[in-house]
Amino acid sequence: MAENEKSTAHKFDSIARIYNTPIFQLYYLWAHRACINFLKNNVKDDFKILDIACGTGIFLKKIKQVKTNLQLFGIDNSEKMIATAEQYSNKINFKVSGAEKIPFEDNSFDLITIIDAFYYFQDKEAVLKECGRTLKTDGHLFIFYPANDLFPKFILNQIWAASKFLFFNLEEYSEFLKVNEVKKMANTANLELVFKKNKLMHRFILFKKMQNFKNYA
Repeated sequence: MAENEKSTAHKFDSIARIYNTPIFQLYYLWAHRACINFLKNNVKDDFKILDIACGTGIFLKKIKQVKTNLQLFGIDNSEKMIATAEQYSNKINFKVSGAEKIPFEDNSFDLITIIDAFYYFQDKEAVLKECGRTLKTDGHLFIFYPANDLFPKFILNQIWAASKFLFFNLEEYSEFLKVNEVKKMANTANLELVFKKNKLMHRFILFKKMQNFKNYA
């Protein structure tokens, strides 16, 4: 696990027991609803889905309520986040793992989601290549993250200040990329951009695994 991932794991370990409380989840009430509304018409009942950086598994539990027959998996590098997730669901498969080496076989998933976490990964290209490896042919990767470059400086300053007050310095651990930068990285992992959308101050990005996928591992 990369040093940056170790640092974020430690920080999230420290807030795992309070992560499901309203003060942390207020933002995700909207974010998760927006993601599920975006995905639900394109998710079949028998899909196998992996959520990377799943935290306490709240997004997976919400999508399970919409599509009850899904096979759901979640990974997170915080042991305590995963321990909390496992307390509240025995129908979702959780594992402690970083995103740069996904602990699943090639061609395992119909859909991989990264909800509001891509900016934390130190080696984003390695993460994208792992997503490409573990997606089935024609499988999709969905990334949801803040359109940081569109934020007014005043709002950004408020977000950084709030993150320091609530748990840790978000700015210190984050690197926000523009869509074209993510697209360029994804192309090296044989992932093709098929849809992008800005909504409010967030981006919805959907990639599809190319049929001529090459395993770079």
